[in-house]
Amino acid sequence: MYQSFIGLEIHIQLATSTKVFCGCRAAFGDEPNTNVCPVCMGYPGVLPALNERAMHMAYLVARALNCTLTERTGFERKNYFYPDLPKNYQISQYAAPLGTNGYLDVEFHRKKKRVRIHEVHLEEDAGKMIHAGDMSLLDYNRAGTPLLEIVTEPDMEIGEEAETLLQQFRRMVRYLGVCDGNMEEGSMRCDANVSVNLRGQGLGNKVEIKNLNSSRFVRKALNHEIGRQEEILERGGTVVQETRLWNENRDLTESMRVKESANDYRYFPEPDLPPFTATPEFIAAVEADLVELPAARRERFVREYALSETQADFLCDEKPLADYFEQTVEQGADPTAAATWLSTDVRKILNREGLALQQSPLTADRFASLLMLLAESRIHGKLAKQTLEAVFSEDKEPEVIIAEKGWEQITDSSQLTAVVDAVLGDNPKAVEQIASGDARPMGFLVGQIMKRTSGRAEPQLVTSMLKQKLALDIVHVLSFGGAISGSRAADGLIVPGDLRDLRDVLAGELPDSVRFEEVTLGQFLSEEITPTDWATLIDAVNTRLREGNASGIVIAHGTDTLSYTASLLYWFFADATIPIVLTAAAVPWEPVSERAQGDSEAVRNLKAAVTRATSNVPGVHVVYGDQDLSPLNLKFERIDPTAGAPFRNWNQSAPVYHGRPIGAGPLEHTRVELADRLERAIGSVFIVRVYPGMRGDALIALINAGVRYFILELFDTGTASLRETPFSLKHAFAYGAERGVAFFCTSQQEGIVDFSEYVTGHELWKEGAIPMGTLTTETVYTRLIATLALSDSTEDVLKRMEEEL
Repeated sequence: MYQSFIGLEIHIQLATSTKVFCGCRAAFGDEPNTNVCPVCMGYPGVLPALNERAMHMAYLVARALNCTLTERTGFERKNYFYPDLPKNYQISQYAAPLGTNGYLDVEFHRKKKRVRIHEVHLEEDAGKMIHAGDMSLLDYNRAGTPLLEIVTEPDMEIGEEAETLLQQFRRMVRYLGVCDGNMEEGSMRCDANVSVNLRGQGLGNKVEIKNLNSSRFVRKALNHEIGRQEEILERGGTVVQETRLWNENRDLTESMRVKESANDYRYFPEPDLPPFTATPEFIAAVEADLVELPAARRERFVREYALSETQADFLCDEKPLADYFEQTVEQGADPTAAATWLSTDVRKILNREGLALQQSPLTADRFASLLMLLAESRIHGKLAKQTLEAVFSEDKEPEVIIAEKGWEQITDSSQLTAVVDAVLGDNPKAVEQIASGDARPMGFLVGQIMKRTSGRAEPQLVTSMLKQKLALDIVHVLSFGGAISGSRAADGLIVPGDLRDLRDVLAGELPDSVRFEEVTLGQFLSEEITPTDWATLIDAVNTRLREGNASGIVIAHGTDTLSYTASLLYWFFADATIPIVLTAAAVPWEPVSERAQGDSEAVRNLKAAVTRATSNVPGVHVVYGDQDLSPLNLKFERIDPTAGAPFRNWNQSAPVYHGRPIGAGPLEHTRVELADRLERAIGSVFIVRVYPGMRGDALIALINAGVRYFILELFDTGTASLRETPFSLKHAFAYGAERGVAFFCTSQQEGIVDFSEYVTGHELWKEGAIPMGTLTTETVYTRLIATLALSDSTEDVLKRMEEEL
């Protein structure tokens, strides 16, 4: 096996108003050769003068990179001849760079790494050559612009790590305000050095890659070059130490010139510039300009505001957005609501209108006011969206908008008491039906109250008042197939059917306040579930949560696929404020005579599920016998419950019932839309259990058939063969990487997949495998299809899949 070593040379143009050694304007986009003078053009007899602001910015970056700051530094002349260098030498730093021995922490596919910073030094930029047909044009406006170079140690192994570091560094310098990080305009540039050798043999010959004007090209060029060098070594050849160019049109590197050494540049001290001393006062001024950097801020947002990693990533990508978010929270808005609205509705309007948030009518104060109106139930979600649109179109305060349009809801129960009493008095049959144990008329009563208040009554308050008046707890029981709802035919085979009436079966077993609404969502055995069935269930649960009249929801399910449906519901409804309880039975309901004794498995499990549904313990539960299991990492291990518990949770020290769902905000898709999204998601996913002798080209055939996401059940902590044989995953990973295919990895055993134990696991990580940690295959599968159904881009899918629970 081979080992690769990657180091980067990152150059950023510092955002000073003038050049580093003269007073010429430093700006992009001006007319060619208008920002030049005798100093930056290298005329005889001129003397450079150091721009102290450039030194301040340079030290600020070095400090942010955790470097040791050099107290006394100077400049050298780097001598070489090229048309874009008018002096025929470049003023740079060589002997005493201003910062050394720093580091930057990066993480890719859950593997964290500290990349060492070899040095940070300041120099002047060269001019720009523009090739036009058979001639080359020179623009010297850029010559003399302050250019900071950051050189890393060769601590990275794959192009994705380099891409991650480059993106993280770009965010950092933008936070510091020292560079706009625009690689397209050349204010941030990168050269990459890569070396490949046999594992354990250290560095091989180094190749430098130039012409990398995006972080994506850095990734692609490095991975291509690693493959090129591995092929040379595999044939017994020697890698030539050289400089190569990335050809973005052909997706390959091309030889440019044999690599120079430092001696080729004939460095000697710059005689016209005195040494620079970083005084205590200068360092104090640098320290004063430090800000909380994006990585630290992201971690704080997750910790302090309980945001998801995806939400924190979005907010912290740009400092003004993160500042705006915190200003909104300081005004009293809920952090999760603020993050959700900023990443969805607010972003859509800004993109549509072509506005920056800071220049929009939606100030942080107005945004906080809108969110608090929603939190206080003075407006509901649909009206909140309309109010947001009105803020943009009318440039008014949210309070003023809802007052002018009459949108404010009635949230004072004293204003509704008379209406509630009147509706109950006018509908005695509905009240009597509820009293007998049937909760179905509740929706009718709520609708009558809403009608009499012209839709202004807050629906959940109405429901709460009705439940209090009628002294009841409503449990919705949803029959979702399986043996628990089936029966045994004359030939002894189990067939699907409808759930029995629980009011009769559980009479006297539960508190008198419990009322049932039973709904059959389908007659099938659980192994027959389709995407449409799941969409029907999700829509039914979502409707009952939105109506707000349920104390709990029970779902009667089959045993075989319970681990899939339970975890799928968790990813949609992990933040439910009431219990959602799934249960099952291995055999159908017993005959009436046996049911009356109350000892059948179906009756016992349903009774336990209804009890849990009225327990006020929120989240998603799986109840089986006397077990209250987590819906995550649920394993169906045995059919006969007399031989031991049929279900068990893998890799959980404590059951997880409640948490953060995949989607941001309320689920708004219709059942038909959801069925379509789930069907398309499932059609792009394939689960493969890796086994000895499995051919990698089987995965390639699946990729060609349209599979874009694999869940690979590997061995132990994440191992599989990557040898150069047909019975290896190596070529399948390479083929998939070229086509944007993702590989999420779980364990066949009760292992925690982190690729940490074996070299084969580390090689899988290098090839792009994504470790899913403690999660089981079933839980990863449902997390993936839920994420695909609720995400707008592949980037969102990958980010959400790698979030910690």
